[in-house]
Amino acid sequence: MDAQSFLAALTPAVTDADARERFLADPKAVLAAAGLDLPEWFTVTAREGDAAELTITVPALLDPDADLSEEQLAAVFGGCCDCDA
Repeated sequence: MDAQSFLAALTPAVTDADARERFLADPKAVLAAAGLDLPEWFTVTAREGDAAELTITVPALLDPDADLSEEQLAAVFGGCCDCDA
């Protein structure tokens, strides 16, 4: 999803009361429906305020020598696939 698509997904939440209610209730689902597929561990929250802002909290650094979990590997790989197909 590019920046223009991201903004297009957010616009209804600014212009339509029902879309705003849906976005505030479950922003990750609204973004997923618009094509932004985020990993399970990625949390998205939305709140009302006077200005639009995007805050990203970066998780703690991972030990570069540690093995990645199955979930982390899936996120890096881009999800599961059936390689035998």
